Amino acid sequence: MSTKAAYRMPLFVLMSVFCLTPTAPGAQPDFDNNGYIDDADFFFFEICFSVSGPNSTSPFRECVKAFDNDMDSDVDLVDFGAFQRQLGHAAIPLRDAFGHPITINSTSPYNGRQTCGGSCHDVDRIANGMIHQQGRTDPAGNIIMHDDFFNDGRWWVRSAGMYGRSSPGGGGLNRQFAGTDNANASSMDMTAFYWAHNCGGCHVGGGGAEFDRDGARLWDVTTGHFGYETLGKKADDVAFDGDYAFLDDTTGVLSPAPWDVTGVAGPECLHCHRADRTWVGGGDGRDMQREWRAATLSATDTLLDASGDPVPAFAAAGTAGQGWFSILDIGNEGPNVLQIDYSVGVEEGSLSVATDGSLQLSPSSLARPPRDQACWGCHLPGGFEGKRGTVWFDTRDVHFRKFTNQNDEEPDNDIPDDKATACNTCHPGNLDHNFAKGDSPYAQFRNELDWVDFRSCRECHLHDSPNRHPDAPEVLGPFDSVGPHVAGTQDVGPMATLSCQVCHVPWALRPANIVTDRSVTGTAIQYSTSRFLSANQIDPTDPDKSSWAPALRPKRDSDGRTRLFPQKMEVSIFWADWDRKHTPDDMSDDTVQPIILWRIREITGNQALAVVTDDNGDGIPEVNRPEEMLVYMKALLGEDSHGQPIAHNPVLVKGPKVWYFDPESPNGVSWFASEGSGPFIRPYEVFGLDHNVLAKENAWGVGDAGEGCEMCHTPVGQSPVIDRAVLLDPFDESGAPVYSTVREMCGINPP
Repeated sequence: MSTKAAYRMPLFVLMSVFCLTPTAPGAQPDFDNNGYIDDADFFFFEICFSVSGPNSTSPFRECVKAFDNDMDSDVDLVDFGAFQRQLGHAAIPLRDAFGHPITINSTSPYNGRQTCGGSCHDVDRIANGMIHQQGRTDPAGNIIMHDDFFNDGRWWVRSAGMYGRSSPGGGGLNRQFAGTDNANASSMDMTAFYWAHNCGGCHVGGGGAEFDRDGARLWDVTTGHFGYETLGKKADDVAFDGDYAFLDDTTGVLSPAPWDVTGVAGPECLHCHRADRTWVGGGDGRDMQREWRAATLSATDTLLDASGDPVPAFAAAGTAGQGWFSILDIGNEGPNVLQIDYSVGVEEGSLSVATDGSLQLSPSSLARPPRDQACWGCHLPGGFEGKRGTVWFDTRDVHFRKFTNQNDEEPDNDIPDDKATACNTCHPGNLDHNFAKGDSPYAQFRNELDWVDFRSCRECHLHDSPNRHPDAPEVLGPFDSVGPHVAGTQDVGPMATLSCQVCHVPWALRPANIVTDRSVTGTAIQYSTSRFLSANQIDPTDPDKSSWAPALRPKRDSDGRTRLFPQKMEVSIFWADWDRKHTPDDMSDDTVQPIILWRIREITGNQALAVVTDDNGDGIPEVNRPEEMLVYMKALLGEDSHGQPIAHNPVLVKGPKVWYFDPESPNGVSWFASEGSGPFIRPYEVFGLDHNVLAKENAWGVGDAGEGCEMCHTPVGQSPVIDRAVLLDPFDESGAPVYSTVREMCGINPP
């Protein structure tokens, strides 16, 4: 019977379908068996309540089975109170990859696709979302990855997301993604197996950790076949295939990816929708769901149980991430061990045992929408050790304080950190799991989703916005009590040039990485903002390191207008191969391809070459002098372990300059500008600072009409906004840092 039909059916007809069998105790309030306890079940409860009541035995077995929580054979007010507390998800049978129910003594990994899918959720639709696919597919589910994705000459960039994108910076996580048809091992770097192994701790299964780029399941445990076999291929046919090969980035050795041993990492719904997460150390600590999942993935084909039998690490990562184990010992002396033990979940209450002995996921262990801690587990306070300088769980952030009721005088209504859902206020999701996002400055990332359903400053605060938040302070005339605002979309005044964040996110609240240098060894050496910036925006040498001011760079705002936004420019220093396309006088079609890092390490041995010295006395060598560059350039002309030249024309990308071998130069090298010379080069990793919004009393430009204007309208060299120091290069030829200012970079000169 459909729910719609039940609502239309007269009471006497509905009652006639009840089976007039003896009553039986027990309450399973999902009356229509759709997986949720919702309004439809409330409709049925009203009917059952009307024909029963206190001390009046219900004549219908279905009513008792669904709603008699206190097991007294009637449906009364006590049962109504219990029923209201259970509104939401019904208990979910836990199932393995074959769809079989899991019992408390089982050691098979639970399967998210089978557990949450079936007749309930459309897992294929959900797992096509951005969080699962990361650029592999478009919104319709079509696989869209291909070489030179952005049609700008970078043939090694294969998507608009993390899965397939290349980047020289970003803390070592972003690599060149291997294509499916490679000529040899030397052209390969991060494969799909590497992605699942190293990145799957945050990226929650499905997508490229489950399917290849032809749409076939990488390994199907139900059939015992690889995906390529379904296409009529053999193992030799996929030896250089980015989906079915694995390249060890330490040794450069290429081998078949052992998907048949690890299994695949399918969609793991509980990674975000688990209500009670194990969090160690508060806001600066660790989300153990992510840690346990990542550790299990890292074991790949070496994972065993306590008896020494193999455990499919990728397939078991979701189970480990939920803490349903008695032993997890990975990366220490001895074998890597995961002993799945569902009794742990029963004891903690996340699982329960049904009458037939099968396990069920308790509704109380689910959170919809996901709580903030599910976001913070991966979007750590400083990113992966310092992407943005952001803090969470911090009442200085006016939004966090508002959305957790910590800005009023009623402490009893405060929402604790582990129950907060503040992230969803601005970043709401949908059934497709494409969470609302702004226009990320971090390269191009699923641009078709930019600003879609996103609740930006303008949407919430402007007085003429159709989506204005009723509690948001209104932005009024050109000079009101909150500063020099211009409402609406007028093209005059500061808001025509500056984003809201320029004034309301004036500085970062914790240190972040500001330099990533891979030129010395081929492994990332990172420097903090505390080294190169200070709380004194104009003088970066000031010893006060309590905060730092980001650069201001142009970005498209939610109304389509380009404004300046606070963004961290992380300097990237890396070796690349410059292809001049046999047209030395025309750089418009040139490419500058970052050299794959494992190939650089084969030359350096992961150590600085002997010629490199420490010119700035910080104890860390740097490649900054011409004679050092020349030694590396000569070495990079050599061959890797597969007999292929590492580079044909090695160049050093170092902030604003690209250094190349020039026999006509007195010191042997010359340079051209890394931006605007022709080739697409990313000398900086750019991260937006849009969180940690400060209230008006802590923002720039506080005061009545005219007061605070001097923050920008001031003589050259004196504005903490326009004349703030922006690091361009951490060390010139003498080892000294090179800076610019927002005024110089953006051409802004307020009168």
